[in-house]
Amino acid sequence: MNQRESKENSCEDRYTRLRAITDFGYNITWEELKEKKVVIAGVGGLGVIIANQLARCGIGTLHLFDMDTVQNVNLNRMGYKPEDIGNPKVEVISEQIKRINPHVEVKSTHGDIMSWDIEPIIEEAIQKADIVMMGLDNYPARMFVNLKCVRHKKVLINAGVSRSALSGFVHPIFPGVNACLTCSATIRGSNSNKERSVERCNASLPTTMAIISSIQVQETLKLLLDFGDVIDYLSYNAITGQFHTFKTKPDENCQSCKDITVDESDYQQFPHIKKILNNRKIK
Repeated sequence: MNQRESKENSCEDRYTRLRAITDFGYNITWEELKEKKVVIAGVGGLGVIIANQLARCGIGTLHLFDMDTVQNVNLNRMGYKPEDIGNPKVEVISEQIKRINPHVEVKSTHGDIMSWDIEPIIEEAIQKADIVMMGLDNYPARMFVNLKCVRHKKVLINAGVSRSALSGFVHPIFPGVNACLTCSATIRGSNSNKERSVERCNASLPTTMAIISSIQVQETLKLLLDFGDVIDYLSYNAITGQFHTFKTKPDENCQSCKDITVDESDYQQFPHIKKILNNRKIK
């Protein structure tokens, strides 16, 4: 084995700068990340960056879901090249991840997640996952993933970019603790059409996509490695360069999560959520 191969295959070398965060007062055991499983629903503008960053950070397992193939219009997004056109997105990104970090276990499923043959696959993947990441821009599919996460009490790092590509949001969903995707109209300062505005993006800026997806990954790392404070709902306006945060709560009339009851045992692995539960009366 030559020197280059030795470095490429050494976990010690590739994660040294990541572990250096502990030098600044944060008690993080970075090696815990290799035991974690993440589902990424959609590997378009958001999902492709999420997959790339989590792989570089050393996540243990990624399961990618997407029904699309790479098209010309996707080439403004990070991760796709002209030679990828016509190939399933999940296969393209899976191969990239294997080259980026061979220590990551990558699973991919190409097809409609709401179809009869794919639904049981994503259902099982969500059940086994530590966290689910939203990368879809199709409203029915987003609601489908939300419902699966609510039913299984799985953390969903929801996010989206507006049709103008000039604004976006990140909304970590803790079923039964804060607002889910169905009841997110209760978010302070928002309007009921906010979620539907990300139904299908007309414009696409890789800059906005990178900002929103990077925050998704940042919140995921904080949850999985237990450091910092997690956000509830964060909005970003590219025109003004401003970020705003909001607090949310479940809608008692929500058709997706109104019957969900939680206690500390439901989120035992996430001290962040346990802290929220301790400070909030759960009905």
